[in-house]
Amino acid sequence: DNDLTMRDYLNEIVSSFKEISSKKFILNFDQDSNVKKITKSIEIVYGLRNFIGNANKFSREAIYINLKSDSEFTEIIIEDDGRGYPRDVLSKIGEPYLRSNDPQEKTKTGLGLGLFIGKTLLEKNFASINCRNSKTRGGAEVIVKWKNKDLFNI
Repeated sequence: DNDLTMRDYLNEIVSSFKEISSKKFILNFDQDSNVKKITKSIEIVYGLRNFIGNANKFSREAIYINLKSDSEFTEIIIEDDGRGYPRDVLSKIGEPYLRSNDPQEKTKTGLGLGLFIGKTLLEKNFASINCRNSKTRGGAEVIVKWKNKDLFNI
């Protein structure tokens, strides 16, 4: 039951996906300056896992995970190179049974629940969640952000 840094958590989650996925996971810790450990939170791990799992599921070949932190904030940006969120879904993200009306998206029926669970668990642990389509990669993008004073007191 050992406490880990956010970097360690992300490495752990990603290595569990690498065992089942042939896609590329690109982790960027260049802007992570926080070495503080977080009290082990199953909810945070599970919430991040859900978002990373979605990125894995909908990406074409790569998932980009960027961890940024300074003395005040910790932010994780998860992007994929897939088709992104359908327009009609973006406004409703966070609802549990989300379905797009786009016929090309019909196969993605499980999208809503994973997002709902991830969002709920992380928000319960003081994170703010922003889901949008990535301007740089075109796929989906999830930004999870904490104030450090909330994150390290969990």
